[in-house]
Amino acid sequence: MDSFERRRWPAGRPVPRSEAWAQAVAERAVERAVELVVSALDVNALLDLVDLNAVLDQVDIDRVLDRIDLDRLLGRMDLNDIVKRIDVEALVEQTDLGAVIAASSSGVAGDVLDVVRSQTVGLDEFIARWIGRLRRRPYIGPPGPPDRLHPGAGP
Repeated sequence: MDSFERRRWPAGRPVPRSEAWAQAVAERAVERAVELVVSALDVNALLDLVDLNAVLDQVDIDRVLDRIDLDRLLGRMDLNDIVKRIDVEALVEQTDLGAVIAASSSGVAGDVLDVVRSQTVGLDEFIARWIGRLRRRPYIGPPGPPDRLHPGAGP
């Protein structure tokens, strides 16, 4: 389109050639001014004026994370290379093996104690049944609290 041909205003009214020419010159001047400002702009100085913490406070991180395809991201990563970079010796040095052993030992000791308790109860029941047979009395089960302590039992 010839920049000097007649242009129309939004209302549909024809514009004289001189106004069309002036409008084209103004548009070109604005374009050129924007180019000059952008080329003269020191981006680093501009970024120094921006408070990035304030910008980040306005970011909805959950929304950003929802847009990330983790399978695709992990597919692009070489996990073997990442594992090779891990300093296993430093990890072992920082690990309190005594606490790990104590925790696992206390867990095992607690399990052993539970087994011993249950076996003791079973052995106690076994001995009580045999004593009942020797005394020729029926075994009525382990002793429990008196009936008056049971709810609903009468005096």
